[in-house]
Amino acid sequence: MNKVLVFLITAIIMYPIFDKSSYAENILSIKQLIDDALHSFELLKAQQLKIDETEALRKFNTQLKNPEISAYYGSKTIDSQKGNIAGISLAQPLFFPGKIPLIDEIYRYKKNYELLSYEEMKYFIASSVINLSYEYAISNLRSSHINSRINRLKLINAYMNARPLVSPQKKVEAAIVKNTIRMLETEIHKIKADQAITFARLALYTQLESPFLQVKIHWLENPPLFDLNEVLMKAKTESIIVKKQKEILLASLKEVALAKKNVFPDFNVMFSYDYEKVNEKEKTISGGISIPIPVYNVNQNAIDAMQSKAKQEELYLQYIEKLIESDIHATIALYNYHRNLLTLYPPGIEEELEQSMRYADEQFKKGTITLQSYLELDVQIHETLEYIYTTQKELVRAMVAIASFINDYNLLMEIAQ
Repeated sequence: MNKVLVFLITAIIMYPIFDKSSYAENILSIKQLIDDALHSFELLKAQQLKIDETEALRKFNTQLKNPEISAYYGSKTIDSQKGNIAGISLAQPLFFPGKIPLIDEIYRYKKNYELLSYEEMKYFIASSVINLSYEYAISNLRSSHINSRINRLKLINAYMNARPLVSPQKKVEAAIVKNTIRMLETEIHKIKADQAITFARLALYTQLESPFLQVKIHWLENPPLFDLNEVLMKAKTESIIVKKQKEILLASLKEVALAKKNVFPDFNVMFSYDYEKVNEKEKTISGGISIPIPVYNVNQNAIDAMQSKAKQEELYLQYIEKLIESDIHATIALYNYHRNLLTLYPPGIEEELEQSMRYADEQFKKGTITLQSYLELDVQIHETLEYIYTTQKELVRAMVAIASFINDYNLLMEIAQ
């Protein structure tokens, strides 16, 4: 019996904090996942087609209208003399001068908007893949760590069951160990469910098929310090959301100018040739212009509508700028908070934590510490690791958000390396 107990206690020491053998062999970098997503994500391809559509509409709406041609042939009688008549006419519809350049500018602003939407989608994809990759990789680490805790506690449980539980203290300790194992196994199931959800969302962008993969991430040990005022100033000029709204505003201002031009309708230039032969030959060649007269409709309602729309877009721009400023304040505050936590919970202390747990294993084997002290240290190490993981995830999430605010794709790629 004593030999069995010695074996069980020795086995506890052999379990590290992390069960590294549980890692999958399929290792991918975040940059690989982002590249795959950018090449295969359907919405990105759809947005490129939207850009092509806008360019095609620009060309269609700024080209000359097709000419109109009409012809006729018939007979004519004058004083009982019959003859033939024929004629042909050509009309060319033309835009009122100044309209085509305005239409062209409107569509160019719309195309710029779609191009910015394409870039925004790239940021969205890269940001989502980065955040999900860290979440997936850290859930692997958490699962490995908790499995290691379960294995340790199961060995302790076996050790306690191998001894007669005479005193109430021992019975309570055995119950504590069993309940702790039960709670940890519940947490493992929760982690597996969360990991499956994370993988499903990751696969949406990256077309991954097998959930058995390991995402290569690197810990942030010395993240940059962002100056709030610099980030705010850069976001005002570089933020994609702000740029998009500015393009909408500029397009709406041109629509106001176009509505004012539409007071003067488009017109037709006409040319006609008529031939008549009854008594004698008669030919008529004429030209002219046809233009509607703006008497009843001077397009004032359309002008008012476009002016209201332009004012709306201006107010939307002001709101977006304030919203981004508010979001930046909140993001920088969270970033600085977790950056400060990094000094308390640096990734480098993982080895120190493992050594502390091994020391506790040895002392518990010798009987120099109580089970209560052992379990308390186990919980503290678990909580410390959770702080390390949470700090890393939140730092990455905040950096990704800041990179999107200031339109800094290089910063995103630095995180993805």
